[in-house]
Formats: sequence, structure tokens, C-alpha cells
Amino acid sequence: MMIDWGSIILQFFSPQYTRNPIFPDMVSASIVALAISVGMSFAFAMLRKKTTDIERTNRIMKETNEWRKSYTDAVKKGDKERVDELKKKQAYINKMALEVQQQQMRPMFIYMIPSFLIWIFVFPAIFGQVVNISPIYLPFITCSDEDVANQTQLDENGNPRGACTLPGEVYLWGWFLLTSFGFSGIISKITKTGMATGI
Repeated sequence: MMIDWGSIILQFFSPQYTRNPIFPDMVSASIVALAISVGMSFAFAMLRKKTTDIERTNRIMKETNEWRKSYTDAVKKGDKERVDELKKKQAYINKMALEVQQQQMRPMFIYMIPSFLIWIFVFPAIFGQVVNISPIYLPFITCSDEDVANQTQLDENGNPRGACTLPGEVYLWGWFLLTSFGFSGIISKITKTGMATGI
């Protein structure tokens, strides 16, 4: 007898959302999910603060961005002498950019494992697959008409295949994504973990 390991692994790492969530109504579910999302974002910001030299990272990113702007400007103007001069600093800039990427990846790797375990084993046990409703359709984040149609189809256990009962219902992961983006700026200001952009 052949064992389908791929199917077993996929099933193990696929969240099995409960049909009887602790927070059955969307108001309580979305508020609790929002609070957890903000808490997790805050925890990640504090982890970044502990594992990253933010001041040095921002200084390097600023220097790197200034070099890239100068280089692009020199190339556009055809200033060969300036391009050659800036190229001498390119190896140093690349080294600094790599250091910044490593600094940014460190807290992400530490955060990823517990976060993944929570998403696979904890959230599906306390939330349903959808936790809110949106007045506008957002691809992959909200339920479509097709997703709602899946609700009428039953699986081998007699349960509806889909989680959506109305178009526009927001998936749990989509709600986490939206709230994380929505509060990330505020959290980075509070924790002073804001990063310059451009690398």
C-alpha cells in the first residue's frame, strides 16, 4: 500500500477551520482578530527593535538611496566622469545593502515559526474562515460570487465546501493583512522602529 506523503503533509499544514467558532458573530470575531493582529504587529516591532540596530540601518539605507539617486542622475545626464567616480563606491554600497537585508531578515525568521504555528493550529480552532464583510470586492481577500456558490456543494463529510455565505465576506487572513497594514505606521511610530525605504 502506497502512502501519499504529499497529501498528508499538505493536510497537516492546511488550516482546518472550525465550523463552530468561539466568536460566531462577525462583530466579535473581527474585533478580537483586530486586537490579535495589532498585538502580533506590536510584538514583531519589539522583536525588530531588540534584534536590529535601527539607527545604523536607517543611516545605511539613506546613504544607499542617495548613492542610487546620484548614479541614476549621472547616467541620465551622460556624465561619464561622475558615473566612473560613483562606480568606485558600488562594492561598498552593495555590501551595506546586503547588511541591511540581513538585519531585516533576522527578526522575520524568529517571528515566522511561532506565527506559522499559531496560524495553523490556534486561529482555525477559535475563528471561522471569514470574520468580517466588506462593501467592496477585494480579490483573494473577500468572497466572490463563485466562493458563495461553493457553499451549496458538500464535501465527503456532508459539510459545505466553501466558507462564504455572502459576497464580500472577508477571509480571516485577509482581515489580518488589512489590519496589519492599517496599523503598521502607528505601531512603528510608537515603538520607534520605522525603517527608511528604498533597498
